[in-house]
Amino acid sequence: METNFNDIQQLWQSQKAKDFDIQGLISGLKKTEQKQRKERISIAIITPVTLAFLFIAMPWAESKAILFSLLVIAVAMLWVVWLSFKSTLMPSDNSESLSNQKYLETQLAKLRQRYKIAGTYMYYYALLLAIALNVSYYVLLAPFSLEMRIAVHLALTLIIMVMMNFSIKRRLKKYDRTIKPIMEELERLLSDIKKKEVISN
Repeated sequence: METNFNDIQQLWQSQKAKDFDIQGLISGLKKTEQKQRKERISIAIITPVTLAFLFIAMPWAESKAILFSLLVIAVAMLWVVWLSFKSTLMPSDNSESLSNQKYLETQLAKLRQRYKIAGTYMYYYALLLAIALNVSYYVLLAPFSLEMRIAVHLALTLIIMVMMNFSIKRRLKKYDRTIKPIMEELERLLSDIKKKEVISN
């Protein structure tokens, strides 16, 4: 990655881009990569622990419906893990083989994917989670009255959606502060590189 950073810096020095914050871009990419590394470690620990707890705590062997709900939760969580790893910024040992433009386009696509995960896919995850948990509670609440069961299902669904919506909005605001400026700089740099190519042709 250092090679790409140096190449980008030299490119902008040759173009005399006075108002381009190259150091800010380099620092932002490095900080984002570090945060993603910590996030991946957390996910790698939390996901199996959570799934193990659910399979131990829930009587899945007594009900196919509960087993189905746990499998849905497991698939949903693993899906989020896959999305998180898929949107990881390029590691330094792979970026050196790419051209500057390709490298920047890849990094920009990864950052856009982070936004899409938070703003779109996490709502799908919340919906799957709500459905799966309601299936389990449908079985677990069988001895109770219909009114009680309906109240619990509604409350559970509402709590999940409100909490997830709050978490998603909070993350998007954080991305607006940390990732969006980096994306704008990358878009600007790519635009100038393409303009230079058109002029040279």
